[in-house]
Amino acid sequence: MKNERDQLKLAFGNVQAKRIITPNDFISHMVEHIAWRMGCAIDLSWPGTDWQALGHRLGARIRAFPPVAPEAATLGMMDDGSAEILISPDASGTLDIRSGAQVDREWFLAMRCEQLSSGRGLVDLLTGLARGLEMKIEIMIVSFEDPHHTWEAVFRGIGVALYRMFSPPPPPVEFNDAVETDIQNGDITIASGSGHKAEIIRHTAESQLSVNVDFSRQSPPVFFQYKGAPIAQYRDTDALDGFHELLALLAGQAGISLKIVFRSKILSSSHVLLEDTGMVIGRALREILTQRMMGQGINGAGSSIQCPEDLKQQPISVGVSVEGRKFTRFVPFAATTSEIRRQLIIGRTVLGGLFSEDLDDFIDGLSWGLGGSIMVHIKERVPADTAWRLIFENLGRALKEVFTANPYRKGVPPGVRANLN
Repeated sequence: MKNERDQLKLAFGNVQAKRIITPNDFISHMVEHIAWRMGCAIDLSWPGTDWQALGHRLGARIRAFPPVAPEAATLGMMDDGSAEILISPDASGTLDIRSGAQVDREWFLAMRCEQLSSGRGLVDLLTGLARGLEMKIEIMIVSFEDPHHTWEAVFRGIGVALYRMFSPPPPPVEFNDAVETDIQNGDITIASGSGHKAEIIRHTAESQLSVNVDFSRQSPPVFFQYKGAPIAQYRDTDALDGFHELLALLAGQAGISLKIVFRSKILSSSHVLLEDTGMVIGRALREILTQRMMGQGINGAGSSIQCPEDLKQQPISVGVSVEGRKFTRFVPFAATTSEIRRQLIIGRTVLGGLFSEDLDDFIDGLSWGLGGSIMVHIKERVPADTAWRLIFENLGRALKEVFTANPYRKGVPPGVRANLN
């Protein structure tokens, strides 16, 4: 007999309107992640511990929404945890959890997690969800350092996929044109900032760096200029042309134009050039993101996996989540981490003379300035030049989704703690 205290209400709207009560806080937290990433308000009361029944109830409720897409795929991430998700039609409702070479699937599923002695309850919840949805949920566990973070990555990814499948088209959004100017923050000056563009100037004892990011794309896609003493590592090479090419790939996919002028005062270092450029681009993006998030609402997280075909076709995929954290990780599917470091990240010379470790510093600097986590999934080994082009291109695709309007998420970042600090 149905317990009269059982209750589930779910509606697209204010994601901060949430009440979730179950006997297990971590189960509640995972349900919260699904609703939060779908863009739904939720009111759930579930006094029992039949997690499969809870998942079925939730899935059936979600299935009642009018579908807008038959299937969806994405990259879910949370700090050092990540997973790839595919949800597709299957009347019987099935769950398939696999793992990459870096993760022992059985050990992961057996690990305790917060209030759970193992992942069994979460598997039951997902099994019920698949049956209630009448869908197949395929999960590839990619990065596992902390079971909490990896399970959060799974449920976040499922929420994003369900958002793509069921969310009603939002009304048109006009981002704020109001410009704030000359805001000082330590060595950073926000020369101007709005919901469309930002200009950031950074002064240090070594350099002055000016970066303009423009989502209205009223200027050429990329203007990059370096002024100062020749950089010893890049002297007599085409390295700066290679860097310009990578910036153009990122900007083209993100839907932005970039204007960058770097003036070296004392130190001529390729490491400083790329890391600082990444950091200030990230800081300019963060200025735009904050205004868009607070004014109209945006996704705040995104990945290069936009459709099921991307799961099969991308040798390298990238995810970004902006939550006030600085974190980057390169995760191989088949090779070891040491092999990827040797073959791609450390000690390689690419694209006319660029140092691979400098490109790693650029990604790290971008994460720092943006206050975001960046996850790079390396599924296939490809030549280093090709790999770095794919990383920058797919980083741009992920950033485009980060900044896309989502009025269900007005005023909140991706994380359920709803805070960017």
